[in-house]
Amino acid sequence: MISFIVPTHNYGYMLNKCISSILKNEKKYIREILIINDASQDNTDKIVKNILKNKKIKYYKKNFRNLGKTTNFGISKAKGNLICKIDADDIIKKKFAEDNYLFMKKKNADFVFSNILVNDLLKKKKYLKVQKLKNFFSILSYPHGSGCLFKKRIWKKVGKFNQKNFYQDDFDFWLKIKKLKNIKIEHLDKALYVYNKHNNNMSKNFLIKNLTKFKILIKHLLI
Repeated sequence: MISFIVPTHNYGYMLNKCISSILKNEKKYIREILIINDASQDNTDKIVKNILKNKKIKYYKKNFRNLGKTTNFGISKAKGNLICKIDADDIIKKKFAEDNYLFMKKKNADFVFSNILVNDLLKKKKYLKVQKLKNFFSILSYPHGSGCLFKKRIWKKVGKFNQKNFYQDDFDFWLKIKKLKNIKIEHLDKALYVYNKHNNNMSKNFLIKNLTKFKILIKHLLI
């Protein structure tokens, strides 16, 4: 079934809620949970030690300091044929695995993404982000990088996540997927992923994020 990949860097204070939310999903859909600690200097080791009793959880410590490389490492270790990356500072709903899996099977899809519930911890409010793309083939329209369910063979076919990009590795991955022929991408119209918005989000640097996005876009247009 599904191999959940959870990269983490100094998110020990949020990791337990993340893992707990995955474990609340129906067991038969969870093949494993792979936590990859990339150069954390907080209490991540201590947090993980308390949850490693669950045989479905595997823990790796690396010093990549690179999200793309960390994600690729996790997926390379995954035994499941379906992959889902969950950010360590986010959580998922208890029907996430079941709804995504059954929807993927029903649609015979290769890649599935759902809506997102944004939990803005700074403004203390929550709101729905509907990810159904208005213009599906618009080059700048793409789903949130985490919380998508995709077949592992797709990851291999596109050459994995780009490890040279510090930002926007998900955008690059999406563009590579869109170039594939005979691939079926489907949108599940349910809010199953909770994105916690806070001061430590990697995506908070608007300027660097969009400059990187522009470079990635130009690269793909020229290839």
